[in-house]
Amino acid sequence: MAGSGGLKRLAIILSGEHPTLPLSEVCAVMRSEGVAHIPVAKHDQLFLVDAGDGATDALLARSAYAMEGGRLLTQSPASIDDFRRSFDGMDWGFIKGRTFGAKAKRVRRHWEQVDTQKLQAIVGEVATRESDAKVDLKAPDVWIRSVITDAGIFTYLMDLESDRHAFSSRKPKSRPYFHPGVLEPKIARAFVNLCGVRRGDVFVDPFCGTGGFLIEAATMGIGAFGMDVDRRMVAGAGRNLRHCRLDADIVLGDARALPISKADGIASDPPYGRGTTTLGQDVREVISGFMESAFGVLKAGGRVCTASPIELRPADLAADAGFRVVEEHRMRVHKSLTRSIIVAEKR
Repeated sequence: MAGSGGLKRLAIILSGEHPTLPLSEVCAVMRSEGVAHIPVAKHDQLFLVDAGDGATDALLARSAYAMEGGRLLTQSPASIDDFRRSFDGMDWGFIKGRTFGAKAKRVRRHWEQVDTQKLQAIVGEVATRESDAKVDLKAPDVWIRSVITDAGIFTYLMDLESDRHAFSSRKPKSRPYFHPGVLEPKIARAFVNLCGVRRGDVFVDPFCGTGGFLIEAATMGIGAFGMDVDRRMVAGAGRNLRHCRLDADIVLGDARALPISKADGIASDPPYGRGTTTLGQDVREVISGFMESAFGVLKAGGRVCTASPIELRPADLAADAGFRVVEEHRMRVHKSLTRSIIVAEKR
């Protein structure tokens, strides 16, 4: 299915782990990698976007929350007859001389009356009738995926499938230095992506803790610089980076006085809970000072992504420091803690 202005329409299946972060992270990856894209529609865990060349490669290499996707072939209302008709007149040349497999799945419990096995059978029937392609359900050249979501049935040529095990292999407890309360690799990766850095840029985490954000940045080939006010964290983060066979510059220091002259992007999870330290300083004052220091070293147009309890109103602190807040997300941690995750840009 064609997009607009020479762009291809893609269907991207998003993780259901958060209602808003996955979509923002996918767009941030394409923006930072220079991939032209125009959002088309957002459905339950499905994002339609007209995108230029390199979109799926960029998402495969970087995204935490893009689960799978590819070029959109058809879309239809959620009925078997409409689904079958959606293939009328479609050019099947993309599987000429190749093998293919068909899979169908459902997001949550949408349209349970539609049988996913029947959808798979229809794709197999039409594809073999309209082309010389052969079915291979073990190792086909091409997978054709149909997904049922709230807006109907969407079928795409799957050329993006995330490695579901990559993040679990980097879980905090698998590292030599562990401290409770650190963010999981997926969300750490999302924070790094949301601040808009790319390979060759300078990424900074001023509250680096055990090094999770630095690990995700370095894994993507981004220059990583971390600091922390706690000597134990500085040493522990270094151990964790070496354990992952990655490099980053890590120093002891105060986030309110960043010892660098320039940063392309900043992401951090400042201390605000039990088991963290601000050396006796008021948390709001620390975060306010961090925002002011971040504004001073970020390049024009650079972004900072950070999280704080909603009662600290981090969006206001960012605005007070001179930033333009472009996104805010809420993440409930437990009964007494909801994080406000902001993305702010230096104007």
